[in-house]
Amino acid sequence: ERNIEKFGRKMIEYNQKAVYRSMLPVRRAVSDLILSTQDPLVMAKNSAEQNAFLQQVVEENNLVILCDIYIFGGIVAYIYGRYELAAALVQKRHELEKNMLRTSLKGGVTAFYDGLIFLSMAHNSSEFEWASKVSNVLSKVECFEQIGKSNNEHKLLLLEAEIKSRIGEND
Repeated sequence: ERNIEKFGRKMIEYNQKAVYRSMLPVRRAVSDLILSTQDPLVMAKNSAEQNAFLQQVVEENNLVILCDIYIFGGIVAYIYGRYELAAALVQKRHELEKNMLRTSLKGGVTAFYDGLIFLSMAHNSSEFEWASKVSNVLSKVECFEQIGKSNNEHKLLLLEAEIKSRIGEND
């Protein structure tokens, strides 16, 4: 945490404020993962900081950073098993992306986690909608795999394995 803060101060010192702000959603996600705690005071402080940052980004209409907040927030929520929250953040991101000229693909990572989140929701729900979304995401990951096999083949294989596991195939 101290190194991240030190790096952030250096960015501001060298007048790299835009880069610093674009890094904040990643910083928040990393902090949430590294410093996870069940302490109510720490959780309240983190929540207040996140809400203040989110409010500021919304007021500034900074769609790129808002999209990153949804991406990384969804990933963290998925990792902690908060699938409904993760799915809600993905859906908010999808709505937001309709107003963007260019979406933040993150080299297939976004599609991969969308797939994992949708699979979790499909497993916990009887709604066909989630299975359909999994299928759409799988085709996106397949496209990424064709573009960059070494970076995306494992994501495709993991998603396919998760799908087979969910439907009961144990090859």
